[in-house]
Amino acid sequence: MESPFIQVCRGWLILATVVITSAAGMAAEPKVQILSPQSGARIFQDENTVLLSGKVSSDSARPANVDVIFNIDVSLSTAHYAGVNFPDLAQLPGVYISRGRPRPRISLFEGDANFGPTGEPPRFNLRNSILAAEIVASRRLLSQLDSKTTRVGVITFSDDALLRQPLTHDFEQVRKVLEEVYRSGPYGGTNMVEGIRLGIKELLGLGRSAMVTDAIKTQFLLTDGLPSLPIGEGKRSTPEDTDLAINAARISGQAGIKVHVFALGKEVVDYPYAAAGIAREGRGTYIPLLRPADLIAAMESISAVDVQYVQIINQTTGRKATRLRLAADGLFAAAVPLTAGVNHIEVFARASDGATKRASVMVYYQPGKQRSLDLELFLENEKKLQVEIERLGKSPEQIQMEVERLRQQRINPTRQAAPAATDSLPR
Repeated sequence: MESPFIQVCRGWLILATVVITSAAGMAAEPKVQILSPQSGARIFQDENTVLLSGKVSSDSARPANVDVIFNIDVSLSTAHYAGVNFPDLAQLPGVYISRGRPRPRISLFEGDANFGPTGEPPRFNLRNSILAAEIVASRRLLSQLDSKTTRVGVITFSDDALLRQPLTHDFEQVRKVLEEVYRSGPYGGTNMVEGIRLGIKELLGLGRSAMVTDAIKTQFLLTDGLPSLPIGEGKRSTPEDTDLAINAARISGQAGIKVHVFALGKEVVDYPYAAAGIAREGRGTYIPLLRPADLIAAMESISAVDVQYVQIINQTTGRKATRLRLAADGLFAAAVPLTAGVNHIEVFARASDGATKRASVMVYYQPGKQRSLDLELFLENEKKLQVEIERLGKSPEQIQMEVERLRQQRINPTRQAAPAATDSLPR
């Protein structure tokens, strides 16, 4: 077993390697890889549309592997209303929470959402809570990632930080863990610094997660509050707690691990110094959301591979792909209309720094009787994802416009006297 000294030395060696590798590839153009169909493929099927899939990343010198940590706030304030009723969307059981000491009492009840487990009106149903929005959004993003090249881990933070799932390619296990997080319910304060530190430890291979050095690494930090531990003891947010969290994010950023921060709700949006500072020092993106439920759409707007735009066109017909989806780990898929005969299809990608890259594939299409099961499954899943967004009552474009407006209102936020901690149940 390695000594703590050896572990620390190994960690700093990894950190230095990641930083040097990242700096060396800054000016490189994006990498575009078309996985399917292969160039020269002959397609005989009923649908005059082909499912085209591939992978993009911002740096051709970097690998396609991606490690993502879902760093989820489960403090007591996440019991508050998310802003939308989505029991059907969530596909989560009713979990009822009541006040208790030293932590709230959680009871699981599946049935009429209007009544509690003993028939009386429930005090708090978590199915429409901020915590539920965090879980639904994380599951939704997970469904879009590539389990072959992407590992996902789960950390929760409240009074302390817990590793719920080490980084893994087993996405079904991650889904189960996310539901367990929901069923466990919210409790305690907001120990953001320990959540970020634990994320660094796992992504650098110094914890329970296996070390993978050739991967792009990122943390998705979901929070509805302000740092209130360890100094504030979970009762109030202090400047010291904020500084500790921002400093932890700085270390993460210096290690090449971006920290993208999703600020959920009025308190954290009105007092953005901590959340915006964590994103800035963590070299990530700050996403302020007044309505926490909008996380379901906003979470998938972030790219871990720094490629924000992909366009696919059949150059033979001039028609663009439909139902194009670009996932956070760079996996993309789209339904591309075909014409009989030769079809020349081009993929265009643009990185966050403006660098561009094109790749193309040529396929031959002839109408036939066979149907494409992969295409049908893709279109069905896209329809389901679209329905989830429609339930929000806002389009992704509207949500993004609101995010930009809130960012502009709070450019270079100054430190403000924080309100009393809201890590308590709604009244």
